[in-house]
Amino acid sequence: ASSHTTPSMTRAGKKEKKNWKVTISLRASDLKNVAGLFKGVSDPFAVVTLLASNPNEKAKVLGMTEVIKNSLNPSWTKTFEVEYSFGTQTHINVGIYDKVTKSKNDTPMGGAMFEIGEILGARGNVKAKRLKHGGVLYMRAQQAPETAAGELYLALKGVNIKNVDGIFGTSDPFFELSKRQEGPGGFIWRPVVRSKYVHNNLNPQWEQIKVSMDILCNNNKEMPIQISVYDWDKKGKHTIIGTVETSVSS
Repeated sequence: ASSHTTPSMTRAGKKEKKNWKVTISLRASDLKNVAGLFKGVSDPFAVVTLLASNPNEKAKVLGMTEVIKNSLNPSWTKTFEVEYSFGTQTHINVGIYDKVTKSKNDTPMGGAMFEIGEILGARGNVKAKRLKHGGVLYMRAQQAPETAAGELYLALKGVNIKNVDGIFGTSDPFFELSKRQEGPGGFIWRPVVRSKYVHNNLNPQWEQIKVSMDILCNNNKEMPIQISVYDWDKKGKHTIIGTVETSVSS
């Protein structure tokens, strides 16, 4: 179970607020499909906004996630960092939208507001919010280290990968790196990096990727990570080809 750090004390005995940098990540399940009749499945992305904590502040857009094509159960790899002051409520608003490529107006899919302190005190540092029009949005918050641990550069290739695209096709493989995290119902694998797919190739050489050691494995080289290889599908129904569990030190 997670616990808060006790605020530090000054020599005068006054409480000094503890400021943390917190990394937040997002995923959703069972979203409502808003793509429209005969237009396939929604392509969701999320916009993350830090709300003002007092009348003299303005809300600040922290950024947006990547777009995940044709998915109502997106697990975004993009993370966001926010400063959290112990004892002060910090509210984050998340809006989910369906990316409409031929329009300037993306279609809303739902939204929710989270409070960072509540998430840090929850089991697995995860909170879930049910969306008004259907689906559940999950936010995870984790204290970021005071000093960056560095980055991992990784180049992967596959040899004689199994073809799962049928008799007349060839797989378009891509991979995900996932970290093991505690959730409300137990441990889960959360994707932190997703490669581009290689078209029609059973011996793919993927582009080199760069990932923060903090995000991938909490700077613990022995921490389990999972590599999963999928056959990309334009409708979002990617087929698993295989997985392996390893670690940075392996």
